[in-house]
Amino acid sequence: MCKYSKFCFIQILFLTLFSSFLSSQSYNIKVKINGYTNDTLLLGYHYGDKQYIRDTAYKKNNEFVFKGDTLLEPGMYLIVTKPDHNYAQVLVDKDKANFSIETKNIDLTKYATFKNSKLNTDFFDYITFVGEKRMAADSVGKKMQASADTAFKKKCELELNKIDSEVKSHQEKVIKDQGKSLLATLINSTKEVDLPEFKGTKDEIQEQNYKYYKAHYFDYMDFTDDRIVRLPFFQGKLDKYFANLIMQHPDSISKELDFLLSRCKGNNDVFKYILSTQLSAAANSKYVGMDGVYVHLVENYYGKGLATWIDDESLAKIIRDANALKPLLIDKIAPDFVVYKKDSTPVRLHGINSEYIVLLIWAPDCSHCKKSMHHFVDFYEKYKSKGVEVLAICNKSGPEEKSCWEEKDFKLGNWINTSDPHGLSTYRYLYDVKSTPQVYILDKNKKILTKKIAGEQIIEVMEKLFKIKENESN
Repeated sequence: MCKYSKFCFIQILFLTLFSSFLSSQSYNIKVKINGYTNDTLLLGYHYGDKQYIRDTAYKKNNEFVFKGDTLLEPGMYLIVTKPDHNYAQVLVDKDKANFSIETKNIDLTKYATFKNSKLNTDFFDYITFVGEKRMAADSVGKKMQASADTAFKKKCELELNKIDSEVKSHQEKVIKDQGKSLLATLINSTKEVDLPEFKGTKDEIQEQNYKYYKAHYFDYMDFTDDRIVRLPFFQGKLDKYFANLIMQHPDSISKELDFLLSRCKGNNDVFKYILSTQLSAAANSKYVGMDGVYVHLVENYYGKGLATWIDDESLAKIIRDANALKPLLIDKIAPDFVVYKKDSTPVRLHGINSEYIVLLIWAPDCSHCKKSMHHFVDFYEKYKSKGVEVLAICNKSGPEEKSCWEEKDFKLGNWINTSDPHGLSTYRYLYDVKSTPQVYILDKNKKILTKKIAGEQIIEVMEKLFKIKENESN
């Protein structure tokens, strides 16, 4: 018997609450797969558009147990067999990581049943319902496509609309019943925008549809809910938004990213995911000028200490890269420098008077330079009479500089050929020259019009620039 009953009660209450806390911070998922003979099972999870392995379980007493004292972040997980990597997807929400699943190896999803997981029972019921409706819609669609009968096609169309309506009604019911559960969040993440009936001309209706669709595209997506980054539809939703609804211009993309990041809650997982993946996307973009997005994100987020997850060394490198890129962004005035002709005559970039200047930085030992040089030569012969000048800089100094003029493997154009024999020019630093060839096209005011152009593309790009100038003049 406890001497101080009040103290004993508090002690018991504390132990009960602590035990409950530990339980909510741990996971215990038991899996039984009838007909599965391998002794190993994997637990994977979604993160954006990728999947990773979180845990491994080994067969014991004819079942597998994924168990740990750490939290399983809420999201969609995968129970993956070996060696064929068949899988069943399950949901793990906060305080809902202790359950059992039994299924058959011939079809992990079809035969799955759960204990102690209403969330996953409801999830699999939903999957079954949607699957049946999809099969029905596919069947009607095939009949409709195969028929030439207008009346029959109209009947099929009405049937498809009915199926679509049934799916939407079922979704709304599940969302209402589930509240803020992960299943409701999952369904919301897949919902499309319902467009109202607009009036006007065809072009006016199309424009109104676009504006409405874009404005309401993320209506069902809660950017303060960290669970969405661990659902398989989130990255696809972002990709579709930026690829189909946003002009591929750095200013437009930067503006939209500011909008999305502002909808996040501080430095939550969604904020971290969007910021880090979009920085990487800007750094590796196939579109010219997306380094402007990179600079924008670094200056407004990384440089302001908002990327709290990144270490100091990596942060310093990112900021250095952005600082190097900033003077070279599209529409910036190209940094001035001096290089030298073979006879040591100095040439200053800003001293060249021409409607267009192509800055070509190359090296004699650059294989890509050798393969592409003839494209630049042909280009110059075609455009030199149209106000185009080429300033070619051989990226060698010191004893190696003499190789700039040997022309062993290819012939240089009859343009302004220069080098930096004594390594005194600042162009390497100003233009962040880490590889060759580097190509920039400038206008008469030395504004950067475009850059990073392959030799085989330069004629096409120049024609587009001429066309833009012609349209601006009209």
